[in-house]
Amino acid sequence: AGQHWSPAIEGEALACRDAVALFDETSFSKMEVTGPGAAAFLNQVCANEVDRPVGSVTYTQLLNDRGGIECDLTATRLAADRYLLVTGTAFGNHDLAWIHKQQAAISEGDGCTARDVTAAWACFGLWGPSARALLEPLTRSSLSNDAFPYLTAGWLSIGAVPVLAVRVTFVGERGWELYCPTEYGASLWDALWSAGCSFGLVAGGYRAIDALRLEKGY
Repeated sequence: AGQHWSPAIEGEALACRDAVALFDETSFSKMEVTGPGAAAFLNQVCANEVDRPVGSVTYTQLLNDRGGIECDLTATRLAADRYLLVTGTAFGNHDLAWIHKQQAAISEGDGCTARDVTAAWACFGLWGPSARALLEPLTRSSLSNDAFPYLTAGWLSIGAVPVLAVRVTFVGERGWELYCPTEYGASLWDALWSAGCSFGLVAGGYRAIDALRLEKGY
């Protein structure tokens, strides 16, 4: 049962705990549910309450008729009639197909559409105790706890890049998921990487995320 784990994983995890790390999460599957009935439909299929104010982020499961978990994702309300759902890289096809099946099965499904938008968005996770200090000089938007509390989302600019910042973490440390149109992805990475030199920024990978999630109990 033994496996050889790269020593880089430990270095990435320690950087995330002690300083700041940057993770490329672009491969995560992303779906949009839009339409006047989006909130009502998602509230029917989600275990958690998602009919919350615009800018709210809800971690939730989607349940089948037996109460079993079909999908495990975050639902960010971007507008009264628009949600961004983010799920694991390997689960996008399953989760979108299951959502489409529910749309056909219940009346609330008539008031919205669901589509895959994975290719439209790049996504970087910036996490660690120095994440706010690194990000603040790059934007005019306030990143304080009062202005940008945990499990909320908002639009901001990082240089010339339009960014949807989502204050959520998979590793237990302070930070944000930063979404931008795919064509801006390299520019956003470069801006964050350049700013991170003085903070000891390290590029992290999915194995480090897995280790940190287990440690945190997520």
